[in-house]
Amino acid sequence: MDSTFCYDMKMEILWKTSLKTLDIIRCTSKELEKLTYESYFLRLYNQKNNDDMVSGFIQVILQNAGQCMINLFAPSTSSNHESANSRRRRLIDLDFLPPKAQILASSEQGIMVFQSPHPRDYKLVWYHVCKPATKQVLRLPNPKTRYFTQNVAMVVVASKPVLHYKIIRLSEPKRKKRRIKQYCPYTKYCYEIFDSKAWAWRLLDPVLLPCSAFLLTNQQPITARGSIYMLLNNNQVLKFEACSEKWTTFSPPIQTLDYPCSDATRKLVKYKGKLGFICETQSRRKIWVLRSVDDSWEEKLDVFDTERSSLDLEAIYESETRVKNNDYNTLHSNQVFTFRSDFEPANF
Repeated sequence: MDSTFCYDMKMEILWKTSLKTLDIIRCTSKELEKLTYESYFLRLYNQKNNDDMVSGFIQVILQNAGQCMINLFAPSTSSNHESANSRRRRLIDLDFLPPKAQILASSEQGIMVFQSPHPRDYKLVWYHVCKPATKQVLRLPNPKTRYFTQNVAMVVVASKPVLHYKIIRLSEPKRKKRRIKQYCPYTKYCYEIFDSKAWAWRLLDPVLLPCSAFLLTNQQPITARGSIYMLLNNNQVLKFEACSEKWTTFSPPIQTLDYPCSDATRKLVKYKGKLGFICETQSRRKIWVLRSVDDSWEEKLDVFDTERSSLDLEAIYESETRVKNNDYNTLHSNQVFTFRSDFEPANF
């Protein structure tokens, strides 16, 4: 697109694009990508497309020591000018999921992965992919479910002309009981990938971390620019590239700084389409963003030192542990997934 287009004309074109086209534009033009993350554009885009899209949070709440699982959808704040039809469509009903379904991962395109108990064997589970906005569900081949699942993440590689996605699963094998505990120089995770094109799981070389390092399963993986990122307890970042299917680790921006942060106050986020890192203390909150050019960290801003009340900041925190339902009661969720979707049927 010619860069001489006036600002208003560019905005007018972007406002009329679908979510799928908007994601493609963000991948092909840095100039237009920057425009699409401006608060002014996001506010008007949501307002103009209220009838064609839905966004919010999906909460997974465990009760009775994990015996009861509740999946709830909390919509994001809507426009004051939305129609009655859009208000109805904003309320995603998750009752179509099987009993005791557990959501494992989500993508920005409104596609989710969940597992449900096997109907005849309580020791087994079935894996599914679904699109909650259209209530489409498709059963997947099972990975090696005899392993203990530690983390699951999903990334959409392409949405047109055919939906192409990959699911990664990190798990631990069952350890045999031994009388003498042997020293292990590393932490080992089984690494499996499901590719929708091949429609099969593949077991790759395991992920080997230092013996004292392990995944923080209380934080959701972040997907940005075709890669999946997970935070480790030693503050290293574990990265998976969707195309090459290789993994690596690298340091956060404050690895050597004297910051009084615990694991609960350090987290990975998605900031304007890029991987972000937030460190929060009682007096300040700082955000760094990973530069795509040389994979270095760039300090972006000190987030509000005063009490936070802005919904914009809530959007930065993509995996908060508490959100509010429609009755404005605080719900303490075990997991929270950001959700954004159109109402077009998915071609699984």
